[in-house]
Amino acid sequence: MSVNDDYYFRQLLDKYANNQASPEEVEELFALIKNSGNDKELLRLLIDALEETVPVSGDERLWDRQFDRFLDEAKRREQDEEKAIKHIGWRRIAAAASILLFLSAGAYFWQHKPAIQQTAQNDPEQIAPVQKGVLLTLSKGQQITLNQKHNGQIANMGHTRISQMDSVLRYQGNRSGSEKPELNTLTNNSGTKFSVTLADGSQATLDVASSLTYPVAFSGNDRRVSMTGQVYFKVKHEAKQHFLVYYKNEVTEDIGTEFNINAYDNEPKIKTTLISGAISVRFSKAKTGGLLLKPGEQVIASGDEMKVAPANIEETTAWLQEQMVFHHETLENILRNVARIYNVTIIWQDPETKKLTFGGSVTRSEKLATVLNYFRKAGDVDFLVEGKTVKVFKKKK
Repeated sequence: MSVNDDYYFRQLLDKYANNQASPEEVEELFALIKNSGNDKELLRLLIDALEETVPVSGDERLWDRQFDRFLDEAKRREQDEEKAIKHIGWRRIAAAASILLFLSAGAYFWQHKPAIQQTAQNDPEQIAPVQKGVLLTLSKGQQITLNQKHNGQIANMGHTRISQMDSVLRYQGNRSGSEKPELNTLTNNSGTKFSVTLADGSQATLDVASSLTYPVAFSGNDRRVSMTGQVYFKVKHEAKQHFLVYYKNEVTEDIGTEFNINAYDNEPKIKTTLISGAISVRFSKAKTGGLLLKPGEQVIASGDEMKVAPANIEETTAWLQEQMVFHHETLENILRNVARIYNVTIIWQDPETKKLTFGGSVTRSEKLATVLNYFRKAGDVDFLVEGKTVKVFKKKK
């Protein structure tokens, strides 16, 4: 592969900058750079990619610290390229040029990353929301890691064009003439939401640790998708082609609506909440019937039982605004959500702490320390973080 495959190259560089690249991906990134025979082309590509790449922490100084030792040589390179790239910022030029210089000296600039990570190592609670990326799996098994800042085309499948604008994947094309249309799966393993606009114009937004499987183009008498985790749907209603969502042992049928489904495996209950319009919810083994909801209601399912209850819409949809909102919620329920967002394991040192209840809200995009400190101040609880494990115990008097 050459650096001309700029989308893949930018994916690798973005993962590298955000400490998400595996050792194999690091090797591949450096191989792509080293094997390039065109320094000017590579310099421009690096500059473009770095312009779009921001570390997970959002701290631009990380870039400065990585590249300061190479600024003198980079300045000379900047002068050589000045006419072609006047509009690019000095720091990004320095960064790109420094990579070239560093590689030409035969060193790996991977060795500088431990210094950047040192702060998080010294403070075990400085864990950011999980950032394993967003993965698109095509019908034949090909996998594409999506860069959330990418704008442009991703792929073509038959008559359907797959493109991306920021954090929204979009399918555009005619309906499939095949009885078995090709299926894609979108998996969100990042700490923020990611959306897809399906071929019929319906939109689904995926929470962390969630996936959606759907046809590239819809055909037949209905539109069927399946999901895991938590997904918010805005369905484009078509009376002649019902929209069906399958999850665990349930099916939700759209009747022109917006609704939220929370069906994580580690949650004891499945909650299907109607925001607007109307839906019918039933067990998948039941071919007909189901519970018909009105806006502001939800179906709560546990085992073989379903019931309709009033819903707290603010709490249900808070994740779409990067918030966790809770009203007299037990700490056990809250920390299940925290465990998913930060990819940590919760260990209860004192079972009584599970029953503590809290009200309020915290921002999901903050470091873990911010979330834990909220509960420390609000209740009789404390935490000890060891690696990716969070121990929960009663606060010492």
